[in-house]
Amino acid sequence: MFSSKLRPAASSSGDLPADALCEVLLLLPAKELCRLRAVCPAWRALTSDPLFVAAHKSRHRTALPLLAMGYCDGSGVNGVAISDLSGNVVRRIPSTGYEVVRVNIASGDAIGRFTSKDDSICVVRTRLDLVCFNWNFFSGSFWVLNPATGATIDLPLGFSEEIAHELEVNPIKEYSCRRELFAFGQVSSSKEYKALRISRVDDRKVCEVITFDDTNHGSWRRKQDPPSHICTSHRMRSVVVDGVVYFLMEFCYSNYETGVITIEPGSVASFNLDTEEWTGVLRGPEQLERFLQENRGYTYSGLERELSLAELNGCLVVVHNIYDISMDLWFLTDFEKGLWVKKYSLPSHVARLFWYPFLMLDDGRIFFSGMDCLEGILSGGEQGEGFLQCYDPRNGTCTDEVKLRDPRSIGIYTGSLLSL
Repeated sequence: MFSSKLRPAASSSGDLPADALCEVLLLLPAKELCRLRAVCPAWRALTSDPLFVAAHKSRHRTALPLLAMGYCDGSGVNGVAISDLSGNVVRRIPSTGYEVVRVNIASGDAIGRFTSKDDSICVVRTRLDLVCFNWNFFSGSFWVLNPATGATIDLPLGFSEEIAHELEVNPIKEYSCRRELFAFGQVSSSKEYKALRISRVDDRKVCEVITFDDTNHGSWRRKQDPPSHICTSHRMRSVVVDGVVYFLMEFCYSNYETGVITIEPGSVASFNLDTEEWTGVLRGPEQLERFLQENRGYTYSGLERELSLAELNGCLVVVHNIYDISMDLWFLTDFEKGLWVKKYSLPSHVARLFWYPFLMLDDGRIFFSGMDCLEGILSGGEQGEGFLQCYDPRNGTCTDEVKLRDPRSIGIYTGSLLSL
């Protein structure tokens, strides 16, 4: 029993044996244990010990998750805030920020500068015990934060050696290339953290992978180019589920190029972070094609705008948001057979423009991140103040839970509250 290692600290807690004290405390929710840390230094030391934190987390797997969001205080300091689902902040981790100086190439003189005080943090949609983020203006670089320790690393901005050599040979200027999408996940077998980066180089998309942790990183490695027409221009059309990155396919492009639809609506491409290989294209729910046939007023481009991806209860979900009518959630129940099941058809007051399902709890409640329709239109749906709203299918009610600076800047933190 690990509590034997904590016996010196716990022995001052009265006559209760250390093993028994540990067993009693392990039964309590993390929020209550945080309050009990004020009882005495021995209890604080016990409940803060990494062995205790790990044992508590393993026994409370159904505990409500925490949220990771960007924040900016009154002095212009940006950082990441960890909060509960009601918006109560349990820790703020300020970022060191950045400063960029513009230089006149001819004279070498500084002609201007901008800093992170004029920028804002965008948290990547992940479900990890690390938080990944970038800056909205300085968007090409990504940082990885460990909320438990406060340690932050920045991932390399430059390309892999293979792509850098290709740019030199062709030649292609690196500043003309564009980083289009980043995805972060953890490999189930090895527990390694990896990031996938899709960039546009010249007239094609290229793929790179990097392995990292909260203290160091390696180098980007060139991988096979992604399938044609994966969607990298919209953050809600890609998602990571159990170490696999999924992308919606832009099926309208095939119609523009050939005059016929060669990619089925809702089709999904996938990249396995473990094998670091693309695993082909999975056909989407057949009912999406049928929906077009039964609704003659719909176009392929209109349907494409209504589709997004989500990870709910560990499953890949294709979301069909028929604005102001219904929101259908198609769960992938069998990858090998390509079997999709529509488990939810949510009512019209949930099917709102710029609303995206974000989290599903064990009791069936679904959390959505969204923004006001007008603000979403003005920002192209990419940035603006919004909220986290909870829908309960048991009674059909919606409640606002958390006000968000940016509804696209939110992740799920799976680490323990006790480690913060």
